[in-house]
Amino acid sequence: MTQGFRIRRYSDGDFDAIAHLAVEASASPHTACGQPDVASVNEFHADYAHRPLYNEAWVAEDDAGHIIGFVAGQMRQKMVALDGPIVGAAARHQGVGRALCQAIEQDALGNGAETLECGVRSSNEAGALFLERLGYHASRNIHCYELSVRRECLRPVPGGFRVVALQPRYLLLFLMVMHECFPGYRLPSSPQRLFEPDKMCIFLVLDEAEQPVAGVTAFYYPEDHLGYIYHLGVTAAHRRRGLGSALLDAAVDWLMTSHQPPKIGLSTSQGEAERRALYEALGFEHRYSLNYSCKVLLVTDNVRAHA
Repeated sequence: MTQGFRIRRYSDGDFDAIAHLAVEASASPHTACGQPDVASVNEFHADYAHRPLYNEAWVAEDDAGHIIGFVAGQMRQKMVALDGPIVGAAARHQGVGRALCQAIEQDALGNGAETLECGVRSSNEAGALFLERLGYHASRNIHCYELSVRRECLRPVPGGFRVVALQPRYLLLFLMVMHECFPGYRLPSSPQRLFEPDKMCIFLVLDEAEQPVAGVTAFYYPEDHLGYIYHLGVTAAHRRRGLGSALLDAAVDWLMTSHQPPKIGLSTSQGEAERRALYEALGFEHRYSLNYSCKVLLVTDNVRAHA
């Protein structure tokens, strides 16, 4: 027990309270420490209702039993990606965020994690300083883009290739492509949802031998009438041929034709200059940047190799 508040494991009855905290924090570029970045409770529900938060999250509650903060963490190989810490405006500067981070840090160590990673908006100087005081060090940057007006395609699909929607017979090969492009990649939904066209469509580029060489995922959030594009990946041997452009066009066309969302979002890392140029050529506008910081929990040969 800490004076004025206590830290405990998340329980199912906490969901609505932490959703409202996330929406409140996301509304200000200066107070959201980490992810999530959600515009409404419905969007939070779409992103988090399927996650086992009882294993991933900790909450802070005040003496009256009101939820005043939370943090969650997803294990990705030996790294835990943090969502939060998010603390309500009235409860900041009282040690709540630090206590939440300490709880999830001990949890991560107990589960064999080697590092923690947390992202803050580039405009959030206070959040960056908070992480620095906790021993985090800058690791990478992500740029977030948004499309509201559709532009013409950049070019047709290159000869010898074709774009198709994911079919069961391509699933294993698709996973191999994604693992090459995004080490540690996981399916964006349960396998049975991959072939349901209402919310998600995965597009592949097939070569002349009918082998997948690139892929992208388009996702529609009906709760907020928004589209998002994830994991645009092209295998190393097939880059700079216009395949990424063809996939992006297919994803945008599917979202616009099937759902007509007012906005489509996507993101990319700091070093992806060519990818950023592609997004901007297609009409995507830069929305904001996220600066990620990493904290080493356990020094191993694997951590040294990536230092």
